[in-house]
Amino acid sequence: MRYLLLFLLTTSKILSQNNPPSKKGVAFSLSYESSWQERFDKLNPSWHYSWNWEYRAAYPNSVEFVPMIWGRQSATQEKMDYLNNLESMGVIENVLAFNEPDLEGQANLTVDEAVDLWPLLETLNVPISSPVTSAPLNDWMRKFMNKAIDENLRIDFVAIHIYHKNTPSNFLALVEEVYETYGKPIWITEFAVRDNNASESTPNKYSEAYVHSFMNEVLNALEQLEYVKRYSWFDPSSNNSKYPRLETADLISENNQLTTLGDFYANYSLSLQNNNTSNIYLSPSPASNTIKINENKEELKVTVYDVNGQVQLKKNY
Repeated sequence: MRYLLLFLLTTSKILSQNNPPSKKGVAFSLSYESSWQERFDKLNPSWHYSWNWEYRAAYPNSVEFVPMIWGRQSATQEKMDYLNNLESMGVIENVLAFNEPDLEGQANLTVDEAVDLWPLLETLNVPISSPVTSAPLNDWMRKFMNKAIDENLRIDFVAIHIYHKNTPSNFLALVEEVYETYGKPIWITEFAVRDNNASESTPNKYSEAYVHSFMNEVLNALEQLEYVKRYSWFDPSSNNSKYPRLETADLISENNQLTTLGDFYANYSLSLQNNNTSNIYLSPSPASNTIKINENKEELKVTVYDVNGQVQLKKNY
């Protein structure tokens, strides 16, 4: 049996929640506008987007607002002028472009349509993302990025969604492949552990413990990768019929109560600088029965999960 390890390293330094990692963000739509402030206070992000272009009245000033040109309807000169005015006032620093244009239920654009609209987006005075396809290396995205090179379109960073890589190693391998393929900084604007077969009658196969361990390992890596500039865990709505697929990945309830995972995301501050995780050595890898840990911390807490997310060992050293 193979095992997944989660390490919690105890240090004497406690980091303030008022100094969140600059990469960590959240995504909440306009339907949650009345609770944005409460959700920001609880989840402690440094940036937020709402799949919308408009800077709303009384927007919380403690979190960076990142507008999105969602589809063809918002790709107008009027919207570009509006966003450039926000930039001139120091309100925005980046813009996201075209949400899942490869899907009929989302922005639903052909590659040629997106290319034709792109010169308008290039009038923005801030960095602009690539289109955010449903999978970062699918045919739509590859064709668009090739045409962008051919026509010398300005793309300042690549924005991606990942829901189909549910082990940390596969997830991180995909992020690296995206960077090697396109050669641009990366924003991961939606990601989570999703079980596409889960339903009201079929439990999600990824336990809360497993998702917690996945998040811990992935966030540690994303914070260290220089080419990953931003990330935002996707928080599902329990009002959505597909909620069971992401139920164990939920961050915050509809009445704004943090889940255990949400509390971890809110307080996440682990980094190599603070915890020297680069000094951990495991052998063998992968492991079946015996795991050797070489680590010089005074206290080490180890939790071992099997591939189904069940705790096999929890011990303090």
